[in-house]
Amino acid sequence: MNTQQTAYPFRSKIRLSPLAAAKLKLLLMQENAKHPLVIRVILLTTGCRRSSFGLQMTEIRPEFHTRVEQGIIFAWLPREATWIDGLVIDINRENGKFMVYHPNPPFIPGCTLETID
Repeated sequence: MNTQQTAYPFRSKIRLSPLAAAKLKLLLMQENAKHPLVIRVILLTTGCRRSSFGLQMTEIRPEFHTRVEQGIIFAWLPREATWIDGLVIDINRENGKFMVYHPNPPFIPGCTLETID
């Protein structure tokens, strides 16, 4: 497991704001799980250069890749690794919900969909 930490906003695998880190830690502490939980980053949909992500608390599985950011273990599947590099997790100050996005998503070779930049 890679446990190197890089403070937000410097480039790392996951750019986690301090407010999002605090909220995730609080959510993890509220769970009464038998085994330690991680935050799984789930790639929900993709276009050629557009994507949406979800966050899920789950037990770690052997196939996951992991990284620790600000004391929180994040996990994802190996095939999703290129989408994780540079991912931003923050909190919307107006509604308190997580914002998970990629400011520079990877290009998918052979994509036939047009993108609007």
